Amino acid sequence: MIFAPPATTLEAQNLGFSRRNTGPILENISFTAERGKKIALLGANGCGKTTLLSLLGGRLSPAQGKVLIHGSPLAALSLRATAGEIAFLPQIERLPFNYKVLDFVLLGRAPHVGAFSLPGPRDREKALEALEELELTDIAQRGAGELSGGEFQLVRLARCLSQEARILLLDEPTSLLDPANAARIGEVISNLADRGKTILFATHDVALSQFVADEAILLADRRILARGPVGRILEADLLDEAFGVKFGLASIPIAFGTRLAR
Repeated sequence: MIFAPPATTLEAQNLGFSRRNTGPILENISFTAERGKKIALLGANGCGKTTLLSLLGGRLSPAQGKVLIHGSPLAALSLRATAGEIAFLPQIERLPFNYKVLDFVLLGRAPHVGAFSLPGPRDREKALEALEELELTDIAQRGAGELSGGEFQLVRLARCLSQEARILLLDEPTSLLDPANAARIGEVISNLADRGKTILFATHDVALSQFVADEAILLADRRILARGPVGRILEADLLDEAFGVKFGLASIPIAFGTRLAR
């Protein structure tokens, strides 16, 4: 008998988080993320998007509630096991030294390499595949510290892809990118979901959410203001409430739509 993978890969149950000097940041956050879904986390600056991704990825411990991964508590997993399941793209990252791009992407293979071993041929193959998917093979031997901010953003995503995790948590994946490269990220996210990956990405980019995400979670006042199919969440009145500005609806050509429709 063949058993299908569970539909729900990641679940937040009544999550809350506080900091001593600022008080509550998130309260009563509950939702599920299913296999093959692309979920956008939207909200104004300071609403808790990065904090929520950090809780889901095990980088922060919740003050209340818990995170389940494939039905089991995330807190029970080792760091290595967590890295085998979840790839995390932080919003900001600084290089400790000037890795070659290929070597930097190979860091994503850490969960698959023994504690006292070096990356092997398969690890190199997976790193090169990730660079190829993002059209970066021509810079594989360049120093990562010599790249533009946009190029380094793409290289960081390639590291996540090389990790072969089933869940990707991406914090502002299109920041610093020009429209063509932002569209490339949208295409990669869609391709990953087609391969059964679960992707949650925090963004201020309503266009990216509209053309890439299946579902959206709108955060405001420390809570989930709305969640559901992206077309229902990206309504002007909900966006007005979440961002505190008036939104209008317009039909314009957008790079995401053009590229994804090819």
